[in-house]
Amino acid sequence: MTAKHKLKLALREAYARTLFHTGLHRVVNRLMPRRLTILMGHCVDAPAHNAHFPRDMKIGAAKLEAWLRTFQRDYELVTVADGWKRIQEPRALSKSLVALSMDDGYADNRTELLPLLQKLGATATIYLEERPLEERRITWTHKLFWTLDRSGPDEYIRRYGELSSDRATCEKLAAAVREGRQIYQLKRVLKYEADPADRDRTVDAIFRERSGDEARLAQQMYMSWEQARELEQAGVELGVHTISHAILSRLDADAQRAEIQGCQRRLAERLRAPARTLAYPWGRRWDYNADSCAIAAESRFECAVSSHAGTNDARAKRWELKRIAIDDDARLHLLVTEACGGFDLLRKLGVDWSE
Repeated sequence: MTAKHKLKLALREAYARTLFHTGLHRVVNRLMPRRLTILMGHCVDAPAHNAHFPRDMKIGAAKLEAWLRTFQRDYELVTVADGWKRIQEPRALSKSLVALSMDDGYADNRTELLPLLQKLGATATIYLEERPLEERRITWTHKLFWTLDRSGPDEYIRRYGELSSDRATCEKLAAAVREGRQIYQLKRVLKYEADPADRDRTVDAIFRERSGDEARLAQQMYMSWEQARELEQAGVELGVHTISHAILSRLDADAQRAEIQGCQRRLAERLRAPARTLAYPWGRRWDYNADSCAIAAESRFECAVSSHAGTNDARAKRWELKRIAIDDDARLHLLVTEACGGFDLLRKLGVDWSE
C-alpha cells in the first residue's frame, strides 16, 4: 500500500468518525438527495451451519441487530425491489432507504436472520442459487473453504500441485507461498487464472481425500425450499442468483441466459411469487458484462445488483445497482457515512476518498 493510499484511508476514517460521533451525519442526510443504500452480506454467524466459512462472509447476530437498529432511527428499511421502485420518486420519500441483502441462500438466513428481522419489524432481500437448494451440490469455493479449514493453505497448495495438470497455476500458487499471501492468492488465482475444468477436478479430489461429503455439507450450509417459502411468507424478498454461481462474463450470451433464466424459472416453480430482482454472482464489473445486463432486462427483472460499493439514487444504472459489503469487520461509522451521502458530498466538492 502506497503512502498516498494510506493517507487517503486515514482521512476517510477521520471524516467518517467525525460525522458519526458528532451526529453531523443526520445533517448531511437531510441535505443530500434521497438515496437507496443496499448492504451486502452472506451469513449470520452460526457454527452449526457456517463454522468453516471465511471471516469475510459472516457477521455476528448481535452486531447486525445493533447496526439495523441504528439505521432504523434515520432510514426506512426496505427490500431491494421496493427500494428501487420507491427511489424513482425521491420527493415522495420522508427518509432515505436502506436494504439489507444476503447472497447465496444459506440456512442461517432462515434460522438466525429471520428471527432477528421479525424482532425489529424489518425485512431483507435474499438471493438464491438454484443448485445447492435443488440438487444439494456446492461450488468449488465451498469445497476449498471446507478443506482449508482442516489443512491450512501451505498443505493445500502443496497437494494441489501434486494433483493438478495445470502447471502454470501450480507455479503461481507456489510463488504465493514464497510471498506469504497464500489465502488471498489461492482464491484469486483459482477464481480467475486456473483452468476451470482442472481446478474443479483438483479441488474436488482434495475435498474427497479429506472425507468431504458434498450433499451433507450442502444440507448443513444451505436452506431448504421449505425454509425459503417460510422466508417468503414472512415478507422477505427472494431474488435470483443464477443456477451455479458462475462468473457470467466468461459465458456466452446463451449460457448466461440459461444460468439466469433457469434459476428464475425454478424460483417461480418453488415459490409463490416471481423473483423481482437479480444479483450477479461475484458481482464485480469484470464478473458480468453487457450481455448480463441485457439478459436481466430481457428477463423482466425490476433491477439487478452488483457488488461495487456506493449508494443509488433515481439516476442509478438500473442493471448495475451498487451495494456496500458488510461482515464482522465492517465499521458502522463508514456504513453510516456512505448511507447519509457523506462520501457523495465530498465527491461533489471534488474530493474522492472512496476505497
